[in-house]
Amino acid sequence: MTDITLTAEEKQRLARRLSDYCDEHFDLTLEQFDAEFFVDFIAKAFGPAFYNAGIDEAIRTHMAYSDRIQEEMDLKKIDEI
Repeated sequence: MTDITLTAEEKQRLARRLSDYCDEHFDLTLEQFDAEFFVDFIAKAFGPAFYNAGIDEAIRTHMAYSDRIQEEMDLKKIDEI
């Protein structure tokens, strides 16, 4: 798996959301640098689990469509005499 990389804008947006969440739920104020550092940690520590869950979901979706296509193709077969 490749490293999870965020654009500067994504990281800033996530840092603001994290900072707002911590302030609202924990009465904890995170400065921008701390929030961005925390976002980096979350991406590195938890990102692979979320990434793998997304891959697993894509595989399940692909398999469901593949099964559906197979069923449709079987219905189109010409009966042999």
